[in-house]
Amino acid sequence: MTPVLYYLPPSPPCRSVLLLAKLIGVELELKVLNVMEGEQLKPDFVELNPQHCIPTLDDHGLVLWESRAILAYLVSAYGKDENLYPKDFRSRAIVDQRLHFDLGTLYQRVVDYYFPTIQLGAHLDQTKKAKLAEALGWFDAMLKQYQWSAANHFTIADVALCVTVSQIEAFQFDLHPYPRVRAWLQKCKDELQGHGYKEINETGAETLAGLFRSKLKQ
Repeated sequence: MTPVLYYLPPSPPCRSVLLLAKLIGVELELKVLNVMEGEQLKPDFVELNPQHCIPTLDDHGLVLWESRAILAYLVSAYGKDENLYPKDFRSRAIVDQRLHFDLGTLYQRVVDYYFPTIQLGAHLDQTKKAKLAEALGWFDAMLKQYQWSAANHFTIADVALCVTVSQIEAFQFDLHPYPRVRAWLQKCKDELQGHGYKEINETGAETLAGLFRSKLKQ
């Protein structure tokens, strides 16, 4: 029985799960859930996930949401490359820290700045733009430490952060002040190019950016 993923293609957290699945060769049964139309509030899905958010993974009765938890689970359950999520607890701690930074800081600031416009047509808040710039500066400094975001090899932290930063790029946020971020992002694109990067991530990022631009003009 194939694990089931409830998702929406333009969603950045969903795209990170799809990219990792391609990378490690896990086949998923994909079920589109259009949260823009309120499909996540249907009783059967609320029964499955009381928080009614996507992505949600159902792997033989093990139900997970929060994309970064799903990334860690998929690698642990199905991955053959230990480097993606190291078993050494000190190395794994750095990967976990970067994942939490993405969830609680960088991606959260993307949501804070852009999503009120996407969802409500609100005007952009320059204070929130400054907070996003601040987070990018922190990430740029983190990239001094390793060749990739969390190690000297590619990990699931790079998958999650690549989706976030590529979405920022698609929104046409100026990345020029962050040279390490730009160089790292290109490396990630090259690494993922043979694993559905264009059709999964690039297409989804442009779809979401297009929605943002359409709301900005209203």
